[in-house]
Amino acid sequence: MAGQIKLAIKHISKTYQSERGEMLALHDINLGITENEFVTVIGPSGCGKSTLLNIIAGLEQATTGQIFCDGAAVEGTGSERGVVFQQYALFPWLTVRQNVAFGLKIRQDKSAAAMARVARYIDMVGLTDFAERYPK
Repeated sequence: MAGQIKLAIKHISKTYQSERGEMLALHDINLGITENEFVTVIGPSGCGKSTLLNIIAGLEQATTGQIFCDGAAVEGTGSERGVVFQQYALFPWLTVRQNVAFGLKIRQDKSAAAMARVARYIDMVGLTDFAERYPK
């Protein structure tokens, strides 16, 4: 039985303006992702993977089309979505634990349940022994 669509990508296209004119990065992308489904986006360098992920995260606007998360249109960033950047995107002055908990700090959530989630995610990627170390 198929689950309910958690993330819907509908007719997403993205065009950039360059010195050489228009460059088409994405053309009419459609995808539905259900809850607990794991999806991998692969392709050669420059094919639009990061552009699509940035649009989903609300960091970039599509030229055409729309993204829906839990049925609501994505209009900018939101706590229900996140992105892990390909480039170095850690705060070098914070420990691994502090980097993972950064979003919780902004939301001022210091609850035991939140800290347990931080520990769970650190453990999930095998960094428990490095939780109090800095990224470098």
